[in-house]
Amino acid sequence: MKTLKILVAFCFVMVGSGCKKFVTIDPPNNQIVNPTPFTDDATATATITGIYSEMMNGIAQFSSGYTTFLEGMYADELYYYTPGRFDEFVASNISLTSHGVIESSFWIPLYKYIYAANLALEQLDASTKLSAAVKQRLSGEALFIRAFCYDYLVNVFGDVPLVLHSGYAQNMDLPRTASPLVYAQMLQDVSRAVDLLPADYPEPERTRPNKWAAKALQARLLLYTNNYTATVATASEVINSNLFALETDLDKIFLKESQEAIWQLQPVMPNYNTTEGYQILPANNNTQPTFVVTSYLLNAFEGGDQRKAAWIKGRTYSNKTVYYPYKYKVRTNLAVTENYVVLRLAEMYLIRAEANNQLGHYPDAINDLNTIRARAGLAATTAASANDIMQAIEQERRTELCFEWGHRWFDLKRTGRAAAILSVIKTGWSAHDTLWPIPAAQLNLNPSLVQNTGY
Repeated sequence: MKTLKILVAFCFVMVGSGCKKFVTIDPPNNQIVNPTPFTDDATATATITGIYSEMMNGIAQFSSGYTTFLEGMYADELYYYTPGRFDEFVASNISLTSHGVIESSFWIPLYKYIYAANLALEQLDASTKLSAAVKQRLSGEALFIRAFCYDYLVNVFGDVPLVLHSGYAQNMDLPRTASPLVYAQMLQDVSRAVDLLPADYPEPERTRPNKWAAKALQARLLLYTNNYTATVATASEVINSNLFALETDLDKIFLKESQEAIWQLQPVMPNYNTTEGYQILPANNNTQPTFVVTSYLLNAFEGGDQRKAAWIKGRTYSNKTVYYPYKYKVRTNLAVTENYVVLRLAEMYLIRAEANNQLGHYPDAINDLNTIRARAGLAATTAASANDIMQAIEQERRTELCFEWGHRWFDLKRTGRAAAILSVIKTGWSAHDTLWPIPAAQLNLNPSLVQNTGY
C-alpha cells in the first residue's frame, strides 16, 4: 500500500479515559481507518492533551528542542562542540547526509500532529455525545495545533502540502501548496480558534492553549504576512488582557509558574525537566559540551545587559572557556520546575514594536522596545528613524529571544537579512540556503513533491 509520505504512515489516537499518552499505529495494508466519533468528554480531552504530551516525548523533534538547536546553528547563535554530527547545520550547507535528521525531527512529527489535529476535528464534528463546552474548546485547540505546526513547516521548507483531512485518498499524492495559501489557512484556523477557545486556562499551568495563546500566534502570523494594523491590534489585546506580566526576575521567565508565559509544553519524560535543558547543561565538569554559544551572539549583547548573565553560562573544558545557553537551568530532576515556553509576553511587545514601526508610529514602537530594554537593565534606545528603529528591534529580538524556537533564523529570512548577515560568516553561503530541502525519502514516496531549488 502506498503511504502518504507526508505522514509516513497512517496514525490515529488511541487513548483511554484519563490517559495522556498519544499512541500511533499503522492500519492494515488493505484497509482505510475510519475511527468512530468521540463518545465522552474525558476521552476526547485525553486525545488532544495527548498531542501535547507527544510533542515533549523524545529529545530529537522540533517541539522538544531541535528547532532551537538546529535553527540556532543554521543562523549565528550556536555551534555543536564536537565536529561531525551537525557540521552541515553550522555551515548552513545541507546535503543528503542530513536529510534523515530533517525528516525525523521536523517533517514527520509536524505532519503527524497535523494529522492528529485533522482527525480530532473530524471526530469532534461527528460526535453527538460531547458537552458543547468541551467540544468547542477541543475544536479550538485542534485548530491551534494545526496552525502552529504549519507555521514551522512553512518557515523551514517554504511551500508544503496542505493537509486538511485525514482521508488517505485525499492526501496520498498532495503536491506542495504555495506559502501564501498555507498562511491564509493558518490565519483562518487561528481566527476560528480565537472564537472557539475560552479565555481561561483549564488547568493551573498554562500548558493548554486558550484564546490568548491563539491571539499570540495570530499576532505572529499577521506580522509575518505584513498585516501591520491587525498585528498591532492583536498584540495589544494580548498585552492589555492583564493575564500576563513581564517577569522582573529573568530567572523566573522559564519556570512553570511564569507570569510571562502564554503557552508552555509540559515535560513528560521521567526525571527530566525540559529536554532542551537536559541536552545543553553539562552533567559535571568532565562532561563534553554540546550546543555552544557563538562569539557572534556573545558579542551582540550590550554592556550591562542582564540577559547575558542570566541566560548564558560559561565553563572550562579542555583548558578552554566555552559558553552555553542557560535559559533552562535544570538538567534532571524528579520534580518538574520548568515548563517549555513556546509563547510569551515579551514577543508580543516586540511584535507590536515592529508593526508600529512599519506603520510609522515611531513613538509607540520605541516605547515597546524600551519596555523590553528596561527589563534587561538597559537604557532607552537612541534610535529615531524608521531604519534605525528596525535595526534596534532586530537587535532586541536577537538578544531577548535567543535560543527560542528558531526566532533568529526566521527573523533573518523574513526581513531579507539572511544573506547580508550569514554570507559573511558561512563559507559557501547560497541564496537557496534560506530553505531546507524536502527530505529525499519523502520525494521518493510522493512523486507530486518537487525539491527546493539548489538541492
